[in-house]
Amino acid sequence: MPRSHHARAAAPGVTPSAAMTARSSDTVVVAGLGVIGLSTALALARRGARVIGVDRFGSGDPRTSSTGVSRSIRVAYAIPEYAHLAVEALDRWAWLEAAGTHPILHLTGQVDLAAPTTLADLAGGLRAAGAEYEELTAARIRAAMPGIVVADDATGLFHPRAGTVIAGAGMAALAGAAVASGAELRAPERVLEIQPEACGVRVVTAAGTLDADRAVIAAGPWTAELVEPLGLRLPLAPAVAQVTYFDVPGLVGMPAIAEWGETEEGGVYGHPVPGVGYKLGFDAAGDDPWDPDDAAAPAPDEQERLERWAGERLPGLAGRALRSDRHPWTMTPDTDFAIGTLGPITVAAGCSGHAFKFGPALGELVADTSDGTPRPAAAMFALDRPALAGPAPAPSKPINR
Repeated sequence: MPRSHHARAAAPGVTPSAAMTARSSDTVVVAGLGVIGLSTALALARRGARVIGVDRFGSGDPRTSSTGVSRSIRVAYAIPEYAHLAVEALDRWAWLEAAGTHPILHLTGQVDLAAPTTLADLAGGLRAAGAEYEELTAARIRAAMPGIVVADDATGLFHPRAGTVIAGAGMAALAGAAVASGAELRAPERVLEIQPEACGVRVVTAAGTLDADRAVIAAGPWTAELVEPLGLRLPLAPAVAQVTYFDVPGLVGMPAIAEWGETEEGGVYGHPVPGVGYKLGFDAAGDDPWDPDDAAAPAPDEQERLERWAGERLPGLAGRALRSDRHPWTMTPDTDFAIGTLGPITVAAGCSGHAFKFGPALGELVADTSDGTPRPAAAMFALDRPALAGPAPAPSKPINR
């Protein structure tokens, strides 16, 4: 299997359009500077807009969704649009890495374990994106991940363009590139209200009022309080997710893993974390209520359930749990993102537990949406799709993408 490597790529270009060119000098306020907000601020600033980014706490704060040490990244999506978006994200993360001084990508590949129908769907998405992959027998699974326990009739997939995003380095690179491109980033500063005006938008923050041509709301779990006064009700469910880090630094070259919901505990994902070891998490948040002002303390019982899974599937991790971290994410009923416009205001919400990996690619998509540049893939994220007409899901709804 491929060794860990840090990918390199040329700077991704910006393809101008009539809509983009006509609006390149607009002033745009971006509310929320998590991975989507920062990526959008960078994309718009690179296009020539005057960007003012505002965040309630500051990027990476423990109370926010884009906190933590690492995130997984993979191209193995059954839906081709996601697979293509993941390829774009990998290229854009690689560009940010090459332009900076700190590693962002730690790519060791990923092993996917699932029922044959699920594996066939994942393979279809990989093919659609032109991504390399290998079908695995039980023997090949064991060769790819030495020490893993699987049945003799187990099958899986391996694809090399997968592994880990070093989250803090990625966020710092996005912020640095945005500022270097001319964006102004303000934090801590809470956005209180955003309203359309005759010639643009008015954004009221705790520090004063900003008049702009456009605005982007990328406020994570706080999105509802900003969009509901605009007449938009989104069935979003803020949830509290937990991950556990295992003290196995010798396994940082091991592939990432995804077991797609075939155990009583539900689906499990994991990936290596340089400087730490290995990270595991369930594919669903817990039932604990989300507190908008406090970082939730880890739940010992959830860590214990994950330790049991590790002891059965990856015995090399048994007894090596280092700590667990928690952070919020925001579920939509179908676990697809919610991206669209309300006049001069663009909404980017519903990370559904799997948005971070796409960060810089989603920034381009949200910037295109704000600029009025059509993107075919954006239809699946539309604010008026049927899935967003019903009730909000349970916070513990599993990620199904």
